[in-house]
Amino acid sequence: MGPLSGIKVVEMGIFVAGPATAAVLGDWGADVIKIENPAGGDPIRALVSLGLVPVEPDVNGALELENRNKRSVAVDITKPEGREVVLRLLRDTDVFVSNFRAAALERAGLAYEDVKKVNPRIIYATLSGYGVRGPDKDRAAFDYAAFWARTGAMAALAEPDRPPPTQRPAMGDHPAGLELAGAVAAALFHRSRTGEGQAIHLSLFQSGLWMMASDIELALLMGVGYEPTGRLVPNPLWNHYQAKDGKWFHLVMVQADRFWTKFCEAIGESALAEDERYDGVVKRGRHAKDLIDRLDRVFATKTRDEWAVIFDRYEFIWAPVQTLLEASRDPQALALGMYEKVHHRSGREIPLVRSPVDFSITPATIRSGAPELGEHTEEVLLANGYAWEDIAKLREKGVFG
Repeated sequence: MGPLSGIKVVEMGIFVAGPATAAVLGDWGADVIKIENPAGGDPIRALVSLGLVPVEPDVNGALELENRNKRSVAVDITKPEGREVVLRLLRDTDVFVSNFRAAALERAGLAYEDVKKVNPRIIYATLSGYGVRGPDKDRAAFDYAAFWARTGAMAALAEPDRPPPTQRPAMGDHPAGLELAGAVAAALFHRSRTGEGQAIHLSLFQSGLWMMASDIELALLMGVGYEPTGRLVPNPLWNHYQAKDGKWFHLVMVQADRFWTKFCEAIGESALAEDERYDGVVKRGRHAKDLIDRLDRVFATKTRDEWAVIFDRYEFIWAPVQTLLEASRDPQALALGMYEKVHHRSGREIPLVRSPVDFSITPATIRSGAPELGEHTEEVLLANGYAWEDIAKLREKGVFG
């Protein structure tokens, strides 16, 4: 029984950010109904035809990840009868989640003002590319554009004189989904005290600006933006290095002076601690290139595993630079239960990445995998006051495709 057990959520989302929000709410115990277009449903169901994967997978991992703990209702909202079905479901719904563009929701008669008329207590949570105000409020976006490229993240992570790096799929969508789920919980708490529903909104752009807030704050205060320097950094103890076996690790000792003497001892270079060129973080910054070059030679004498033993013995702050495959097998991730197995309709058990918040009394759970398109249409409508003959009439009118 998660912390949102008893909360009813209706989601009308596609791809990742909106569905990820509802997936987190589902992990936290909410009953989530996913409204989909009968003509194919959420586009994430068709990864091959979209060109996102080269072959048809046995398990559509993206679909399962973003749509666990949900029931699917296939309804054509462009038909008046379909819109009425959705509004009827929303009458006693606690939360509506969508990442459809505002104009699309307005055309469908499902804007906040429309929904509020049938349910003034509803929490109406939407997500967009660029927000509800400003010149780009109606611009379409994915997280690659609004979260990654436009917020400065892409440019800030470039190597000098090299093209900027692209992001991996849903790097912005997943944190935005978690952020919006947290906002939903706050709005539900407010409603529990006042009885008031409300509209809440998050954009990928705003989420990305928040991610980059430390650098952007300096730009706001000083009028100077960060320019990438690669590995030539003022504090060589806050840098990444390659070991003898070709594997990388990242030192993250921000308080460099606190660690400097122990660090020199640990790597077998005690003389560095006596070298006045490196006496204090300011001087080390002036001679950073020479020091980094020397550390490169030192770290190339041992494997990463050998350095790991030394770093941990001295309680340094560091981490291995892992591949995605290594992260998927990380013993710490396994100890945290980050990869939970769930029964798949193929008969297999498949692992899914858990949402990252732990609750001591009301644990989050993945109770079911993603539904088939429209799998629960009749079940949900019957539970919301429709009779079989009502469903048959709606089917005749093409409401269910």
